[in-house]
Amino acid sequence: MNLQERVRELESAYKKYLLKKIFKILFYFLFTALLIGVIFLIVQNHYKQKSISSEALNYKKKLEQNIIKAKILQEKNKIIREKFIQENNITKASNSKIQIDSKVFNIAILKNSFYKNPNYERALILAREYYQIKDYKKSIFWALKANDIDKKAEDSWLIFAKAQIALGYQDEAKRALDAYLDSYGLIEKELEND
Repeated sequence: MNLQERVRELESAYKKYLLKKIFKILFYFLFTALLIGVIFLIVQNHYKQKSISSEALNYKKKLEQNIIKAKILQEKNKIIREKFIQENNITKASNSKIQIDSKVFNIAILKNSFYKNPNYERALILAREYYQIKDYKKSIFWALKANDIDKKAEDSWLIFAKAQIALGYQDEAKRALDAYLDSYGLIEKELEND
């Protein structure tokens, strides 16, 4: 073996050594990058899960609060409905005289005025006036007219229910109040004895 062959052999061995060293460094670099990527994905997934569970917990709390509010509102509505029906039954049972307001309305003038320019207030006044003089069918008619103009206003619903009770139709009155409560929520006015 001569010197040139030996030099080539050493150069070849050195190239293999350098190649192994480069592969080793490349392997460590790829392994480290892969490890960092996996750790990043795990941490990102953890925060994502934490965010989702936090949102779910907040949503659950909000739902529980809404359920509690709905139960309270339902209980209030039930109490108001029972109070309304009870007060109207007491009013119907007692034969006490109705106190007439000092403000006198001419029903014919009000009706003409309503037909010229229909509005909620005139229809409601007519419904109340007919209720006061115990003409419950006309009171129901005008309460329905007022309701056609403004379905969300509770006064027309209340007069309608009172007139129905006065005619002995408690179930109709209850259905009307239930329909109002289902559509528009709690009746906020105090029920009046008429």
